[in-house]
Amino acid sequence: MERKKIEKEDFEAIISGTKDIRDFMEIDPLQGMVSYLGVHTASNPDYLVRAIYEMYEANLNRKLAVKATVQLFRSVGLGSGGLNNFLQKLGLNLSPAEFLMLVFQLQNQQGWGAPFELVEQSDKKVILRNKQTFESQVMKDWKMPVCGIHRGWIEGVLTAVTGKNWFCIETKCHANGDDCCEFVADQTEASWKWKAQAIVKGDSAITEYIEHKPIEGKIKLIDDPVVMMPRFIFTSMTTSLIKTMGEMSAGGVNYRAYMDMGKENVEHYKKMGITDPNTLANMAFTFYSQMGWFRIISMTWNEAEKTKTITLEHTVESESFGNTGKKVCFCTAGLLTGIVEGAFGIKVRGREIACRSKGDPNCVFEIKNRDDGNGS
Repeated sequence: MERKKIEKEDFEAIISGTKDIRDFMEIDPLQGMVSYLGVHTASNPDYLVRAIYEMYEANLNRKLAVKATVQLFRSVGLGSGGLNNFLQKLGLNLSPAEFLMLVFQLQNQQGWGAPFELVEQSDKKVILRNKQTFESQVMKDWKMPVCGIHRGWIEGVLTAVTGKNWFCIETKCHANGDDCCEFVADQTEASWKWKAQAIVKGDSAITEYIEHKPIEGKIKLIDDPVVMMPRFIFTSMTTSLIKTMGEMSAGGVNYRAYMDMGKENVEHYKKMGITDPNTLANMAFTFYSQMGWFRIISMTWNEAEKTKTITLEHTVESESFGNTGKKVCFCTAGLLTGIVEGAFGIKVRGREIACRSKGDPNCVFEIKNRDDGNGS
């Protein structure tokens, strides 16, 4: 199939509405080829879109599945810079919002949803809406804002043509029962603090910010180097310490080491400019939870006894050791204690009062205030 040459006048005709993509569509069914505006493409059946959402939902939840879809299609939108450069070579210079509208005009004419209306545009904000998107129709049974594909496109396209970072939210969604799908995009700097707070609020998951280069032996989480640590390290480390110094002393060493790690982790967040103690503690708890250390069921505070009780479904230690008939989570006890002490600036003492390795339903920890008024 030989590509037709596309001129400036062709794009102007599409923008003005005097032509549509049918005038630039070429189909060769025997060769299995479809081309729009000289670009090879293919159909996107509804079950493919559903498969993407449900693939992410299997490991996340629906809200985070939508956000993962945003990230996927953001990378697609970033590829639109080539089209923008091509238009500029033709002498067609569009504003970022105008270019975004052209992209969606080409998309909706291929079945990706109803035409868009540009509600507002400025250098740092773009608002647009349509009656419904393709994914809002496909995923309407989720009954929530689901337009991750279009949010991702908006972020990627605007980032590609401006060189600045953009963040898009969906304020109305056809799948949520609203009368339209409305998107608000703002130019914003995606700082460490901003990303971390989004994770704590449940708007993002750490998987969005993991950069894994296995061939180079490198992993980064929000620009910080991290490592994967198999859980047998806990059994190996603890067994080695027990052989060296005995069971009680080994537990104390693990507790102290991980307590220091918890405090250092909080100090890292403080350097980001976060000062609220509850935010600091919740940020640390969330990150360790999403990295596989434990799953929090509940946290309660007894004001009279100055005691925080944290119930975990499991810990990496209880999973690693299995049923031993005794409590094993010294590392987790120290970690939780260090987080609380570092975040609130008080002296505390933590202990595990129930453990799955001991046969209890969950691992439960008490963190008690031990400040005697003299800071000790």
